[in-house]
Amino acid sequence: MGHLELDFHAIPKLHGRENYWQWRVLLKTYLEANDLWKHNEPKESPQTKFLILASITADKVEPAYDDQTCSYIFQNMESRFGPYS
Repeated sequence: MGHLELDFHAIPKLHGRENYWQWRVLLKTYLEANDLWKHNEPKESPQTKFLILASITADKVEPAYDDQTCSYIFQNMESRFGPYS
């Protein structure tokens, strides 16, 4: 049996609170499946950063993210759009 290919496009773009949990669960699962998630946070790599940023709508991307870690960006999305925001 061949290796299963996961389609990144199946992850909906994060728009805000209304789809935060769907986005988080699917993105985390995708990162886990591609060995880009460890210890309950995204692994630091250019690929991980691209996947996180590409999975949110353009109006949610902040200029400071250029110099921030993957973990910071992911946690920032949770603080902005998660259940306790």
